[in-house]
Amino acid sequence: MKTEPNEAVETAPVAVDGPGRPLFYINLTDWTWWAWAATTVLLFVGLSGFPLAFIGAMAVTVGVGQGIVLLVRDRGFAAFSVQLRTAYLALLLISYVPQMRWLYWLPAVGTLALVLLGYCLLARILSLLPWNNREAYSLARLRRTFLSAPDLRRVPVLAANKGCAGGLCTIEAQVAPAIEMDRPATSP
Repeated sequence: MKTEPNEAVETAPVAVDGPGRPLFYINLTDWTWWAWAATTVLLFVGLSGFPLAFIGAMAVTVGVGQGIVLLVRDRGFAAFSVQLRTAYLALLLISYVPQMRWLYWLPAVGTLALVLLGYCLLARILSLLPWNNREAYSLARLRRTFLSAPDLRRVPVLAANKGCAGGLCTIEAQVAPAIEMDRPATSP
């Protein structure tokens, strides 16, 4: 299938940082944004002393909001969207052990960063796995992986997935391509 630049993705930028990139990624029209936002609220409620909210966050991650829907849509566990939700669920399950509850701060703060700023640390870590990228490991790749700003304009839209939500949690949106960040800055 041929891919095209994604010009149809709508975000609601509150402020703009740099060359037209939104500083905030609050996308009220994206159902996955709402699922991540609900998960964030549930995690912070759980951290406030209501541990049943952690189970609610896991339920949203598995099926109510994301996991099963994306597994069916993307047709397999190899899909990056499914890998991301699986790793996130594993982190929530590990954190549920009473002695590990302090670890819930990591997904709570990380998911808050995703729903407000569009930055997904877990997606960036998963992008380094060999089956998700064939690029050689280098300092430049690590710099691009963790320091590039999220940008929905880099997400290709497949004709079959037009209108589907979740573009922000893709490798393309999270990690700048080698050409974009590795090129030396030119002075005017």
